[in-house]
Amino acid sequence: MLRRKLNVLYFILPSFVGAFFAYMACRIYDSPLLHGILSADVFFFMVLLLLPRGQFLLKMPFAVLICVLAVLTNTIDAYVTMGMYLFMIFVTAAIPRRRLFLLLVYEFFAILFVVADAENFFFYSVLLTLPDAWDLAKFFWWGPPLFVIVPSFIVSLELLFAHKILWGKNRVEISHKIGFILVASAVIASFGINKLHPQQPLMDYAMQKWFMQLCSPEIARHSTLLRDDIKAVYPVWEKDKPVVDDFSKPTVMILVESYGVKKSVDQAKALLSPFVYSNFRFLGLYPREASHTQGAEWEDFGTVRGKIRETPLPQKFREHHLQTWYVHGYDSEFYSRGENYAKFGFDKMLFKEDFEKIGLPGCRNGFVGICDSAMIMFIDSLITDKVPKFVYWTTLDAHPFYDWSGMFEKSYFCKIFSLPDVDCTYFTLQENTLRLIARLAAKHPEYRFIIRGDHRPMVSLEQTDFVQSFYFRWVPLIILN
Repeated sequence: MLRRKLNVLYFILPSFVGAFFAYMACRIYDSPLLHGILSADVFFFMVLLLLPRGQFLLKMPFAVLICVLAVLTNTIDAYVTMGMYLFMIFVTAAIPRRRLFLLLVYEFFAILFVVADAENFFFYSVLLTLPDAWDLAKFFWWGPPLFVIVPSFIVSLELLFAHKILWGKNRVEISHKIGFILVASAVIASFGINKLHPQQPLMDYAMQKWFMQLCSPEIARHSTLLRDDIKAVYPVWEKDKPVVDDFSKPTVMILVESYGVKKSVDQAKALLSPFVYSNFRFLGLYPREASHTQGAEWEDFGTVRGKIRETPLPQKFREHHLQTWYVHGYDSEFYSRGENYAKFGFDKMLFKEDFEKIGLPGCRNGFVGICDSAMIMFIDSLITDKVPKFVYWTTLDAHPFYDWSGMFEKSYFCKIFSLPDVDCTYFTLQENTLRLIARLAAKHPEYRFIIRGDHRPMVSLEQTDFVQSFYFRWVPLIILN
């Protein structure tokens, strides 16, 4: 009896391990992607491996079930998923039930499932493919471990439990009838629980999601819809309309870190309030294609994932005889900005190491870098002379994480909205920077100022509903003077 219970445990645990890490990533990150607690792919795979070898005719009910589900769904990705599952049935039926063959096949499919799960997470959460995510993560010390150690650990942990019943003297073998009952029951139970608790699925179909985003990449945009209440208050910038229409006018373009649009209309108004009394041409909402900082910069430069397909924005200003500057209060090595951004048409680029040499003070918020207030003073001095310029500045102060430090006076909105520490810190940091920008623009009416966010705040371990209180891929856009 005890051994039978252990066999059930060893059968279920690989499915749990296969879903656990992606599930936790979605929960911590507050991803729009809903993730189940058991991997349907690993579950089905384990059933197939426990069936007797061969006997293809007895495995036909599994194929029929898969085909029926695909026909009922009737989408391209459903049929591609059907083909993948039929391939799994064929491979698992054909291989000998010996340790080496089972080990190799298990590792192959387990790694494939992990890759699919990771691709789903990055795509649905920040609209990145795995290569894009690697390009960003390699700048951090945890980048290589995340892409090497974590997948290896997941597959190893799955094997630790799976091998107990897959090979050796303790190998378990189930009949085709029992296997079909298990699969059908899992599908029915998953469907029923999803109907009762749609916010927490039981089974996660990573392969189907992966094929869905490969066949229909626009599906991730379902979560970008704005509610009517915010659209009634603020205009929305047309997606294909260029933000800059005159490249001869001196311009300061500012990318405000983590400057998102709150789902609460009153709080959205508060985050835009520093510009209400400014000389604005546009004050409203902007639809971002990118959802990370460098992607937003590339988007502003007029490129796609850093690949130049037309004349970049800074180059257009340079062609109209303006000096072009890129300034940022963080390290030049980060995102390889110092190495690569000259190709966009910037004459001069200054980073944290350059500003430290001239004595600009640093701040310790999410990232340790030059304070936004000091950067504004520098830009003020930069555009005071008579030489017309295009200046692009990416702010830094409001980068997460948001842990209240008591280093600054709280925003008035903290009391108005009864904000917890995470929200209060965010509002305070953003308001301090935005008010200084509004004053700078008022001081220099000869310069056009274009201010917009890069993305909603990325992550908060302190308060998991903080990220979800912002619209996904919508940011404020303000055009002054």
